[in-house]
Amino acid sequence: MKDRFEETIAKFLVPMDEFEPPATDSTYFLRKDGSFVFAEGYCHPPDALWGMIIKYPHPEGHIDVFGRRYSWTHREYLDGELRIVPPARQVENQFRVAPELRAVQGEKPPFAAHLVKFPLSDFRGVFDNRRALRQLRRDYEWIDRAVRETCELLKVDDRTPGVSGSLSYGLVEDDIDIVFFGTPEENAATIARIQAYKKEHPEAKVVELGKEWPLRFHYAGTLICPFFKYSRPADIPLLECEMKAREKGLRFQATVSEDLHSFYLPAVVELTDLTDGEGAKEDDLELIVYDGALRGELRRGDRIGLSGDRVVLTTPRKGSRNALLVTDMDQVRRD
Repeated sequence: MKDRFEETIAKFLVPMDEFEPPATDSTYFLRKDGSFVFAEGYCHPPDALWGMIIKYPHPEGHIDVFGRRYSWTHREYLDGELRIVPPARQVENQFRVAPELRAVQGEKPPFAAHLVKFPLSDFRGVFDNRRALRQLRRDYEWIDRAVRETCELLKVDDRTPGVSGSLSYGLVEDDIDIVFFGTPEENAATIARIQAYKKEHPEAKVVELGKEWPLRFHYAGTLICPFFKYSRPADIPLLECEMKAREKGLRFQATVSEDLHSFYLPAVVELTDLTDGEGAKEDDLELIVYDGALRGELRRGDRIGLSGDRVVLTTPRKGSRNALLVTDMDQVRRD
């Protein structure tokens, strides 16, 4: 007889033999050991994914997932305050929870400095964003209402979104990690409506973990945490990419000249008016930001300082070129 965990998970989990790689950003997978893994970005090998264990089974864990105890790897309480674990220590937490992962890492691409490789063979299944929301809307009237009202506000067809976060596998808390699918232009229009609403209603803004989050807002009686995914693979800048380190620890000042892809992970923005740490001028470059905490932070016209690496980036559409890479939110600041 199935326990409550298995009964609930079965409503949301898609078996791996029905999964079509590669993985996409903001998608949860269930490992065979019961851990929940979050896939980050779009640049994944065909037989694995880059991501992080978010919750893992722990007999004394403080999180109840359908009758089973779990703990976090990415958050902790210090002096009674909830904080994000520093990225390097998050990676070490992965190997503490699943030591066998060390043997399969190999040489990491530069963008994966704070990510871990997980073979697809390690997983029981995947949690489809849209399937999960359809199930939740059947099970919870308040989620159905909040999604409908939010989509009305943002002029989005309420049949098209999905969910991420713990809602992906049916664990309901007090917010909605809603996933909007669209072209970059369609998603940009949705983002503009969010920003217009927050400007008109300052009380809707969200300050959490020491920062104001540019995409999150209070609406329809809950906290709305938007994620954005591409509806067409052809629009994804780094769907297939190779990246090699060229120079590390460089400092630049620059102006953001294009932000159409700044609301995704990775965020990809165009930079102009670059000067290096000595004040010498540089050619325009792409900036690749592989830290979800910076989604939506960089906007056209922002003058920024950054400490990052110069990489050689190769994609099918644009070929090989130089780019800049940061993997930690602390590497970027507004000047």
